[in-house]
Amino acid sequence: MKFSNKTHFRHLLLLCFGVLLIQPAFSQKMTGIKGKVIDAETQEPLPFVNITFLNSNVGTETDLDGNYSIETMWATDSLAVSYLGYVTQAVPVKVGEKNQVVNFELSQVGVNLNTVTVTAEKKKYRKKDNPAVELIRNVIDNKDKNRLSSLDYYEYEQYEKTELDLNNITDKFRHRKAFRKIQFIFDYVDTSEVNGKPYLPLFLRETASRVFYRKDPEAKKEYRDGIKITGFDEWVDPNSISTLTDLLYQDVNVYDNIIMLMGSQFISPTNSIAPDFYKFYILDTLEYEGHEVIDLAFYPRNKLDLAFKGNLYITHDSSFAVVRAEMDILPDINLNFVRDLHIEQEFSEQEGAWLLTEDYLVVDYSLTEKGQGLFGQRTVSYRNHVFNQPREEEVYSGADKVVEDPDALKRDPTFWAEARHQELSSSEAAIYEMVDTLQTVPAFRRFMDILTILVSGYKTNVGPFDIGPIGSFYSFNDVEGFRLRFGGKTNFNLSEKWQLAGYLAYGFRDHDLKYTGTVLYSFRPDFMQNPKHYLRAGYQKETNFVGQDFRFISEDNFFLSFRRGGADRMTMNTLYQLEYLQEFPSSFSYGITLAHKQRVPIGTLTFEYLNDEGERVPLDDITTAQVGLMLRFAPNEQYVQGQTYRINIQNRYPIFTLNFQMGLRDVLGGQYDYQRVALNISKRFNLSLLGYTRFEIEGGKVFGEGVPYILLNIPRTSLSYAFAPNSFNMMNALEFVSDEYVYLNLQHFFNGFFFNKIPLIKKLKLREIVTLKAIYGRLSDANNPLLNPELIQFITDSDGKQGTFTLGKEPYLEASAGISNIFKVGTIDFVWRLNYLDLPAVPQLFGVDGLGLRFRAIVEF
Repeated sequence: MKFSNKTHFRHLLLLCFGVLLIQPAFSQKMTGIKGKVIDAETQEPLPFVNITFLNSNVGTETDLDGNYSIETMWATDSLAVSYLGYVTQAVPVKVGEKNQVVNFELSQVGVNLNTVTVTAEKKKYRKKDNPAVELIRNVIDNKDKNRLSSLDYYEYEQYEKTELDLNNITDKFRHRKAFRKIQFIFDYVDTSEVNGKPYLPLFLRETASRVFYRKDPEAKKEYRDGIKITGFDEWVDPNSISTLTDLLYQDVNVYDNIIMLMGSQFISPTNSIAPDFYKFYILDTLEYEGHEVIDLAFYPRNKLDLAFKGNLYITHDSSFAVVRAEMDILPDINLNFVRDLHIEQEFSEQEGAWLLTEDYLVVDYSLTEKGQGLFGQRTVSYRNHVFNQPREEEVYSGADKVVEDPDALKRDPTFWAEARHQELSSSEAAIYEMVDTLQTVPAFRRFMDILTILVSGYKTNVGPFDIGPIGSFYSFNDVEGFRLRFGGKTNFNLSEKWQLAGYLAYGFRDHDLKYTGTVLYSFRPDFMQNPKHYLRAGYQKETNFVGQDFRFISEDNFFLSFRRGGADRMTMNTLYQLEYLQEFPSSFSYGITLAHKQRVPIGTLTFEYLNDEGERVPLDDITTAQVGLMLRFAPNEQYVQGQTYRINIQNRYPIFTLNFQMGLRDVLGGQYDYQRVALNISKRFNLSLLGYTRFEIEGGKVFGEGVPYILLNIPRTSLSYAFAPNSFNMMNALEFVSDEYVYLNLQHFFNGFFFNKIPLIKKLKLREIVTLKAIYGRLSDANNPLLNPELIQFITDSDGKQGTFTLGKEPYLEASAGISNIFKVGTIDFVWRLNYLDLPAVPQLFGVDGLGLRFRAIVEF
């Protein structure tokens, strides 16, 4: 999953793993064993053999070649091997010793066996005339009729429980100095039934929902009547945590071609291409709920691909329905921060159909292979199914798939006693009490304050203020020199409806003071709540790099201070603005803005026109009075609410944004009449094995005559050495201008599709990213300074040569190829400017015009 929407997940990762930063990873004696299991008579390797330590839940199973490897700190003194139809063996091992080799020869029941070391010849797997392949093809052919969606209507009640736990709790860890004042938390330690690891519960979310489905026209709606979350409300927005929980643990449907987990696309064993992607084996015929079923094992052909290993239990009749599914991942999978993943699904027969009734998922997260980690557990149960009974139209209408009751977070214990399909365990029930108590401990509060600074850049709850962003306190540029800034915003300690924000900044080269201040009133219960509805007024005197628009980060951030040439064309803006925004649960929103803006050129930027003698005459400023309207439609949009910015988590639905601005001449000093309209459409396309694509297209036009080029469309550029996904990285600032344009941005993430198949390189688990950006436009004669000397003229360099241009008959093109997942976070992008290479000051690398090297960090699963 990625926090580049993927990206998106950066905040949750930092928050969860911040718990692990209390102390460095601890040292603990590990027991490591590897070996091979073969048939004693045929000498052939045995796949899917269970390997466990006696009297524990710690274990593994052999791969297709009969090999196994296990390393744990929870070993016992005996290792047991069991396999259907074979005699179980148990041999002694040395606890705390690594690099042990234990090989097994298993004999079928009734045959004597010995433990020896044997090298077995690999048996070739064949897809042709393989009954296991024929069986999975029958499952694939019949899966549409075995889905619930084959019905015209259905509904059911759903109860979901999601838990996050700190695992690997050892005695040495308990006695760390950092826990001296919070020892009470270890009274809540429990033991996992999956792998036997002790864990400490940290987070629990429960949801009680009603789900309704209609086939034609297709609609599926989940009405969440109740949500209960262990809260760290002072530091973390509970709605954002709930959103990220939904995204990390999406519903698993074994009949889907792609199973989305942690923002990543896993190939389902029932995908139409599964026989080419997996190896299948029939293990046995069993009885399940009075029915004869076939145990079908599957294993990915490429150990690095996003795929599962496991077992499907399939009815031994003409329905070929899945009645139970068990899925795990391989240790070699190209997936970050996940040590293990396990899925169990159970189905029950009702009215002749097999319905999913229990769904269990557990993920073992960790920053390192052997250090402290986190368990993520999700349990979902389904009951009270109703078939083919239509409901009123309003039940199915609306774009949102999930509808939360306004009082969902306020349900009382009586509601939950009825809504839960099973009672909470004693450890689960105690999580709420433990978290509430923990938040009163000063040592824990100090830790959370430090973690919040690392994640958000703000020192929160300094009385009624949050101070930051700290990353912008110090920066530098060619015009202002060293720049110091200090600011912040008010929090709920002052008011939940009103928020004040602002800062002061000073440049030591231009000796000028900059400042900004805003006041916001929320029509919602608080100003952090989504969807938003507010009125905001602000004043600003601040510098601006013309043509550079940084999303979700301040342009005076310290890390953006490192720029390539031409970073001295700026304006000093004085802005008064009034903004009204209303977002609706229906995914529609609109905003209205009134703005008065004065732009004064500074640095090497000048505003000049030509007099009758052809001489350049400076113009002091450009002033506009503008009214704007924004319309936006984003079906099923979800957010992660940060301290300053709200990050959209892109789903598979397109987002439409229409912006309109009108400049008013002779109104409040406005100097120009113009109208500007732009339509932006963005979408994510999931492409299964090939990864996914982010697509963005925008078209716009400025209507008006005699409009200065600084008010027209200037493509968004980045002069930073950090790769900017939504900007042109090899275009110079103010290099092109147009009054009508079409912009295209394609980014494709292959997720290791090619690298996973290259020997040696595949061990690095690298991933591939390619992008293509283009902009095509034209400048009308009425707004072209080259044809109208009275207009603000294009910029020139020190030699008087023209520095701003119009696009010709071909679009400007820029492409890049990146290698990501370097040490799990780093990305290197090679960027090529494909045309307009004859213009001045084109960036170079190794003497090649238009070539550049950029860097970025992407935190992703």
